Amino acid sequence: MTVTELFTAIRASYVALLSATAQKDQAHIEPAYRNADGTLALEGNPALPCRADFIPKTGPFAGEAYTVDANSQLEFEPVHFQLSATDIHIQPFTWDWLNLQVHGLQPDIAGAILADWFMAYFDGEDENQANEQGLYGVVHFMSAFSQQVQQVQQAQALQLTIDLGSVPGSALEDLMLRLSDAGAQAVHLG
Repeated sequence: MTVTELFTAIRASYVALLSATAQKDQAHIEPAYRNADGTLALEGNPALPCRADFIPKTGPFAGEAYTVDANSQLEFEPVHFQLSATDIHIQPFTWDWLNLQVHGLQPDIAGAILADWFMAYFDGEDENQANEQGLYGVVHFMSAFSQQVQQVQQAQALQLTIDLGSVPGSALEDLMLRLSDAGAQAVHLG
């Protein structure tokens, strides 16, 4: 199985749930949180926007943001491979809750790469058109960055969590390439 096939399989169960919601004409699908003036609401460090999975348009819960949680996780043996000089480790995860660790890059460099990648797939201007599943191919959330210093190796790692939303697997491949091109020693997904 290729990495592309693996990411497609991991993504499938979550996107099916989100898509089932998207078929309802009574909800805003993958809306970005915005300020009263229409600008993106930014939070965290770095300051990034966020998307809900859906917001009902009508009914008793109209206007309330909801998330769809993947109810299954694809089980597979951990995958390990080299991407240029970067060790890539992939363990089972759900598309809406990816724990990511980046080793061997200065936190400010890794943070800039991650923030740029996030914004490239966030579609802050909401220009993406809905696909055949009624989804927009956008990332939803990335947590604030935290540093971890491993006691044994004294190596720094940047840790974060990403809700990959409805982005295709190629977006995650792009992130791994960006981190590898910047000189990351290792990237852990799981």
